Amino acid sequence: MSADAGEAVTDFAVRVNDEHRIEFVSASRGRLASFPAWEHADRDLRHFVAADVPLGTFDAPYEDADEGWRIAIYEHAGWVYVDENGVSFRVPRERYLRAWAAVIDQFNPITPLDDGDSGDPA
Repeated sequence: MSADAGEAVTDFAVRVNDEHRIEFVSASRGRLASFPAWEHADRDLRHFVAADVPLGTFDAPYEDADEGWRIAIYEHAGWVYVDENGVSFRVPRERYLRAWAAVIDQFNPITPLDDGDSGDPA
């Protein structure tokens, strides 16, 4: 995949589908890519943090593969490029990270610290 490959997708989102698998979607284009072998993503996302987001560099892309399926994801020049089985698209970097933050927060919300009495008799 070259550094300028893929159509720009600005309405990108990450969701967990009815089969409990991660999908990359677009309101205007529908399903863009998925992780078909990642079963029970809803359960796994309960433990996800930002460092777990699939993202590599141009020289060292994040790659995953299974029988008949392959995905590569990398950041370059403010864009995140995704190639699934030879079909490519690109997403503004901030949109990609915000989409992952939203789905992580859905399954692993940050609980705010209580501003009141912690119950600790200091």
